[in-house]
Amino acid sequence: MSRFAASLLLTLISIPVFTQSAFSQEEVQYKKFKLENVSCDAGMLYRKTNDGMEIGVSAIATGKGVEFRKWNVADIRLYIDAERIRPDKSGKFYVKKESFFRIPAAVLFAVLGTQIDVGGSSLEKGIAKAGMAVGLGLLVLQAEGEITGEKRVFNLDKDLEDKIVDGRDAVEITVENEDLHEKQTIRIGIAKAPAETSKEADFNKMSKGDLQKLIDTLEGEVVTLEKEQEAYRYGIDAEYDEMQRKIEKRQTERGIAYKVWFEK
Repeated sequence: MSRFAASLLLTLISIPVFTQSAFSQEEVQYKKFKLENVSCDAGMLYRKTNDGMEIGVSAIATGKGVEFRKWNVADIRLYIDAERIRPDKSGKFYVKKESFFRIPAAVLFAVLGTQIDVGGSSLEKGIAKAGMAVGLGLLVLQAEGEITGEKRVFNLDKDLEDKIVDGRDAVEITVENEDLHEKQTIRIGIAKAPAETSKEADFNKMSKGDLQKLIDTLEGEVVTLEKEQEAYRYGIDAEYDEMQRKIEKRQTERGIAYKVWFEK
């Protein structure tokens, strides 16, 4: 049995409370925050449009132990030039616990309903939000589920996009436990200029067997990086942040590869 089939539960390390994001013409990114009493997984979508750009955010908060379901995403906000930008779309989504922990990036990307551009070529089949959700069993299409998440979509015109300053403007995700009267806020920096595409493989042209091997390989690399990261301290060692960026990149690619694998 492959490691892909045998290992379904991911163990991820925390990242700084403020992180910088970059994107290509259309790109998704996975982020993981592990705070003192709660973890927050976030999916980010950046898409160029005729009038400017679109930023999509999906997020799930989970507490520790008996507090697992008591934490939730209370709000997702976007700030540009100190101005709060109202979302064009917002709503909740519901996830099965076992599906989410299998490959969280795939869940969060499916919620955003993306058609991902990998290595410069669009996946011809695309990934429809509803079809992907039903096919993978990721979302519970009722009014409640084991885990509740939040999604926001922000459409920016060109003038607003031009106001974005790297390192200043950000998405803010607030997670809350009402029983404990506790809130935590996470900031993810946004950027306006497309970055160089780092994905070299056209996953859609790979065979299902090769995709499965890639998924296993990426998982192994994440585990190795996490172990190496334990030697460094968050907020003190630059190596910690560098390894976290590598971990996030591999988790993002793993989520994309898994979605393409499923559609083969």
